[in-house]
Amino acid sequence: MPPRKENSAAIGSPIARLTAARLAAVQAVYQMAMNDQTAAAVIGEFKLHRLGKPVDGEEMVLADGVLFEDIVRGLSHRTDDAKGLMNNALGKRGEGKGVEPLLHAILLCGTYEVMAHGQYDAPLIISDYVNIAKSFYEDGAPQLVNAVLDAVNKAVRA
Repeated sequence: MPPRKENSAAIGSPIARLTAARLAAVQAVYQMAMNDQTAAAVIGEFKLHRLGKPVDGEEMVLADGVLFEDIVRGLSHRTDDAKGLMNNALGKRGEGKGVEPLLHAILLCGTYEVMAHGQYDAPLIISDYVNIAKSFYEDGAPQLVNAVLDAVNKAVRA
């Protein structure tokens, strides 16, 4: 395979790079949970082997490395805060059911980002995480992500 050319399609727009960072963060947080890995180990692996690398021969948008790292590292330091907000927002919807691990990672990353990244517009953050849920789920998961992150937004940005 020829070396990758750094072109504007592969690098992506600033918004596309933020979206790619959010997807990568969800994948990294999921991997941390499944493999009992540290944030530092997963960040290093993703930066070396995954971010912006082709997948199945397809060029991928280069994720915003600063946002990716901030979500993964920040969430590792503020997991209890994010889980508390997420569980409050889940309310009765989450009682006794547990949340599937990938959906849990989506909700945690979204909760952390709404909580910690006031510089980004909350509806755009929420929309990205809803779209991530849509890429993995066909059931009501995207609606759940929207409802939970909207409730988190109202709780922390009101």
